[in-house]
Amino acid sequence: MTPVVDWVVSKPLMGIVGVVETVMAIASAAGLLLLLDVTFVDMATVMPFLSLTVGIDDTFLMLAAWHETSRTMSVEDRIEMSMRRAAVSISITSLTDALAFLIGAVAPLPAVMYFCYYSSAAICFIFAYSLTIFVACLSIQGRWEEANRNCIAYIPTIPIGEIENSTFMQRCLNMGSRSGCELRRKKALSSSPPVGVTFDDRLWYQRFFEDSYAPFITSPTVQIGALISFICYAAIAYAGACNVKVGFELINVIQKDSPSRRFLEIKNTRFPNDVLMVDVAVMRPPNMGDATQRRLFLDALSDLERTSCSVGRNTTDFWYFAYQRFVDRLGFGDSWATLNEDETMFHKNLRPFLMANERYDHDILYYPNKSMSAFRFTMQLVSCPSDERIVWCANVVRSTAEKYRDEFNITTYTPLWALADQLEIIWPQTMQDLYISIAVMVPVSLFFIPQPLCALIIVLNIASVAFGVIGFMTWWDVNLDATSMITIAMSVGFSVDFAAHIMYGYMTESKTKYEKINVPYARLVGVLGAVGWPVSQASISVVLGVMTLSTLDSYVVRTCFKTVLLVIIIGTFHALLYLPLMLMNLHSLFFKISSTIKAHTAVSNPGVQRQ
Repeated sequence: MTPVVDWVVSKPLMGIVGVVETVMAIASAAGLLLLLDVTFVDMATVMPFLSLTVGIDDTFLMLAAWHETSRTMSVEDRIEMSMRRAAVSISITSLTDALAFLIGAVAPLPAVMYFCYYSSAAICFIFAYSLTIFVACLSIQGRWEEANRNCIAYIPTIPIGEIENSTFMQRCLNMGSRSGCELRRKKALSSSPPVGVTFDDRLWYQRFFEDSYAPFITSPTVQIGALISFICYAAIAYAGACNVKVGFELINVIQKDSPSRRFLEIKNTRFPNDVLMVDVAVMRPPNMGDATQRRLFLDALSDLERTSCSVGRNTTDFWYFAYQRFVDRLGFGDSWATLNEDETMFHKNLRPFLMANERYDHDILYYPNKSMSAFRFTMQLVSCPSDERIVWCANVVRSTAEKYRDEFNITTYTPLWALADQLEIIWPQTMQDLYISIAVMVPVSLFFIPQPLCALIIVLNIASVAFGVIGFMTWWDVNLDATSMITIAMSVGFSVDFAAHIMYGYMTESKTKYEKINVPYARLVGVLGAVGWPVSQASISVVLGVMTLSTLDSYVVRTCFKTVLLVIIIGTFHALLYLPLMLMNLHSLFFKISSTIKAHTAVSNPGVQRQ
């Protein structure tokens, strides 16, 4: 028989509706937060891509639930049945995704915090629009399906029974399915079918996952292979996590063919000590012409220079010391000592010095009355060969400057401080976000799926996916920085999404085809038939969506592409291979233990068994 497209059952317009309502949710979230004066940072431009993946996932799940309902039911009953199956999963995923991003918003990095705000708001709007706009449009399409109308053009379709008399264009563009009376007749026959006759109402993807994929992954050979592959996955991820590189490098932001990148490469090669020069800003400057104030400040400067991270006085570039050398070179004997004792002469002669040495004039800011409002100088750090040394030196120099905040308000800066902040914040913050996410997901999972073992399995799934993303991104030359930190937070949401779909489907599965043979296997078959294709569709659509990002020569976009791809690939493998096998085997183990206990009880208490 010639394969044809069923233009009654197909729902291509609903895919478009899913994208449109997601775009509406993104616009609503951005508009609301901008109205509330929440800063829109550059990193928030990645939010629409991530939100689209969540919206499309919900779309596929609700369409799959609709296709599982019987066409003999009324549209109202089919909507009710569809939402009964899909709404809980969507609620779990939306709530956990929103919570995952809100937890990520506790990060002290403003870019991460604002990105998480926008993403969390978008997910909330997606959830609201999915259960309103999408369901309303689905009911309209259901009316069309009930009337055997073309799902796009709303014209009467050619019944499948008349395929032999139809033209090629009709078979391609307007072939329908069985009419309502035929479906009701088939329903009546299916309740008491003739001997030897069976009816298979399943869609093609249900037949694939139930009849081909489920038997394949549950074969002993594949199960052993899956166990070995998971051990290898964990080992590779562990090795990568141990060697993860933390920090954001400025050179990565610049395109490879940019002259600025070439300049930075030469600068880093020829002048590596530039990053060791610390700019020290004195925001409440002393009167350097006053001997008492000058002595107090020079004591503070000596304190900074005596730290174990500083090279010393010989590398300090301070306009005051240059002023002293300038006066000494004039050769007027004790002129410098005289200037230090006379405040008026000190400031009067400072102006000619600054005119002769203009670069030091840029180190001083003035009030309108020409008195100093702030000044700066530089000092050099010793070499910092390790990340730990960089963090330690940053803390030492900053704590020393902090002692004089009330007197002089001293602030220090070097490019190394940015790296030190990332080294000190990002890794602990990432781990903290994961721990908090796991702690929050447990009660959420228990609320929707009141089974402690299920909550534990979801937690293990979250940890495994996040651990794998961190480990594998090291092998793909991705640093743990603000961008990848966001994606790791997102991985929590995706791993919960897929795990919740599989877990909820497994716990509520009621297929009876294999019940008498193997209850765990029957549930695995049922959940893969119901959820396997929506999970696959969501994964494929996300991969196709982020593939466009791989063509852009931008560090942030490229990092987002790599980490999102890792999240999807690792999360999909967990959802369609490791998690179903784990559920089936744990369920089988539970049955064996229960049977053993019952048998032991029966042997120990034969009288109770007879009663």
